[in-house]
Amino acid sequence: MPAPATAVSPPPSTQTFHLTLTKALEGNLPPFLPLEIQFAYDWNFAQNTGHATVLSIGSNNTVNQDMFPMGISKRLAFMARDKFDVTIDGPDGNKEEIFAYRVILNMDKETTDTKTAAVMLGEEGDVIIATENWGATEVL
Repeated sequence: MPAPATAVSPPPSTQTFHLTLTKALEGNLPPFLPLEIQFAYDWNFAQNTGHATVLSIGSNNTVNQDMFPMGISKRLAFMARDKFDVTIDGPDGNKEEIFAYRVILNMDKETTDTKTAAVMLGEEGDVIIATENWGATEVL
């Protein structure tokens, strides 16, 4: 007699979580790494629509930047398009003002596991930092 099929529960339609960015993909490694980013998403899996939000970056808890779906197959992928100011705590205890833009969040659409994130920083976006599991083929 075959074993009964195990039902896979769908991922949550709404979730809030933190990811830690620890590596530089381009530019010099910023002295304030690791940098924690808090995200939230709301996704209607039946209609395949939704959005995400950057809630906080580092010690700045008032970011609240909207992120829009990127339309990548089999992924929940979002990007905050607008450039915005962020104040973070530097390693010496001083506050640092930086520009953040093109914040990207990716996760597996079937499970919402394997979350990755990256962000462009600086006046020209010449520093790109990401989670340790950010893959070389992911879109920036």
